[in-house]
Amino acid sequence: MGAANHYPALACFMHITHSAYSLLLLPFISRQHIHLATSWKPTLYAVQPSRYHPREANWQDYHHYTATQLSSAVRPWLLDRGSLTRRLIKVSGNQFKVQVLQQNWQRPRMSEACLLGMPQRELAIVREVVLLCAGEPWVFARSVIPAGSVTGRLRRLRKFNDSSLGEMLFKDPSMRRKTFQIARIDGDSQQIPASLHQPHQLWGRRCRFELANQPIMVSEVFLTSFSPH
Repeated sequence: MGAANHYPALACFMHITHSAYSLLLLPFISRQHIHLATSWKPTLYAVQPSRYHPREANWQDYHHYTATQLSSAVRPWLLDRGSLTRRLIKVSGNQFKVQVLQQNWQRPRMSEACLLGMPQRELAIVREVVLLCAGEPWVFARSVIPAGSVTGRLRRLRKFNDSSLGEMLFKDPSMRRKTFQIARIDGDSQQIPASLHQPHQLWGRRCRFELANQPIMVSEVFLTSFSPH
């Protein structure tokens, strides 16, 4: 296994370096090719302009954390491989709701693109939601669905309104889930919408799913009001 597979940051650097090299070839590409490369636009959502991506959390595979760091209170939720939606519905007494904050085409963050193996500049549907239990915001969730993953029978992923993406994933028999990555995230991080800023650090997890062999990423941040007991 190569060094890039051991060090995600190195893999991202190599990915970007390759893209930078490709830019050197632009003067030799014909205007016709440039027109073809730029004329395609997704039509479902308006493309959000490229924006500053805040400093990302230090996402690590879950085995980098010790039992002491992952307390008995948080560990069962961070590492549970079942459906988070189903579990929240149960502990909230069916008082569960998905509130969509945004859903549009944009470029994902660098580490997200690397986790998904996305080509440079490929767009994705980025969906951010709050999972409400008994009217309280318990979880902030962000999903990244590459353009290449919403073709064929998976075109249905282009439209799921206020339904739960996680529930949809777990109903698909082709779904496979990869290793969890865990992070501690500042409560006022720019990765969290300002309306959900918290006074304390938060635990987050993310995972790459494969649906019909197509990659999808889901990250979930447990907010201060999260109280399943």
